[in-house]
Amino acid sequence: MSVDPIVVRKKGRPFFGISHYKGTVKLLPYNASEKSTDLDAQGLPRQYDCRILVLVYNRAQSLLRLLESLNKAEYFGDNVKLEVWIDRSDSGYIDEATYEIAVGFRFLHGKYQVMCHENHVGIYGQWLSTWQPSVNSSEIAVFLEDDLTVSPFFYRYLKLVHKKYDKHPEVNGYALQGVSILHGYTKTPEMLKGPEDRKVFLYPVLGTWGFSPKKASWMRFLEWFSAINMDMNFQPYVPQNVATDWYRSFQREGLAGGMWSIWHIYFAWKNNEYTLYSNFEGHLGLTANWKEAGLHYKTKGGQPSNSLLTEWRPEYDSQPTFPKHFNILGQQKD
Repeated sequence: MSVDPIVVRKKGRPFFGISHYKGTVKLLPYNASEKSTDLDAQGLPRQYDCRILVLVYNRAQSLLRLLESLNKAEYFGDNVKLEVWIDRSDSGYIDEATYEIAVGFRFLHGKYQVMCHENHVGIYGQWLSTWQPSVNSSEIAVFLEDDLTVSPFFYRYLKLVHKKYDKHPEVNGYALQGVSILHGYTKTPEMLKGPEDRKVFLYPVLGTWGFSPKKASWMRFLEWFSAINMDMNFQPYVPQNVATDWYRSFQREGLAGGMWSIWHIYFAWKNNEYTLYSNFEGHLGLTANWKEAGLHYKTKGGQPSNSLLTEWRPEYDSQPTFPKHFNILGQQKD
């Protein structure tokens, strides 16, 4: 069975990203009912304690490395679902090696499903169309691009911070990365540093190397983006934010489809929202990025961005009720 390749084009500003396909190809059929088969006894989408969304295109070995690290994590017997979302090329093809790695993998801790997009959706579609929770959902979702690996304690951390900080209206989600740069204007890129006496802090720009949205904020963001995306005259420029300069540069090069995060950055800025970052010793992360060649890096990575957290200490279970705020320049606000 085969299907004709389909490329979706939306009125107004293009929603989906550019193609960067360079792999062995196989035209694969798409089961249109695949997304709706995971239903509960009432015929409603099944809910989980944790839904892990792995986003991949054509990096088979990177995908395998991430999946293996997910199998080594602890989940406490919770109801977990791991979804691997595979994008197509803009002509409708799936990378064969990536597909075979995905379908051949066995997840040891819960339900596992491989989802092939019906058409090319790019990085925008991967992030903005794969998790759309219901109003009553209480599940924790986490987005992981394929060039990451996770700490064995990433879910333990997410359970802790969601429970403690989801009630804070200014918090929009949780970054898992151990390192990040400042997004304000500086002469040279500087590392974002949190307070020495706290293991978490708030920062006004999300981290995409493993991001777990707060459901309420994510739903508002998706609704806002769906509306504002139709306005061809609107630009998500944030003053004094280097990400805006990156986005302008991508626009000049015709590559703006590779930077969905600028829209979230703008939304957070307009609504005075913050992302919670971890602040473990030595910039240990709940994720590490291997900086593989793709949309954002030109050459194949060889070393991870940071070391992973491999020991959970009792003091990590006690986080401050009111985390310290840092502005875009990395300066403490309170």
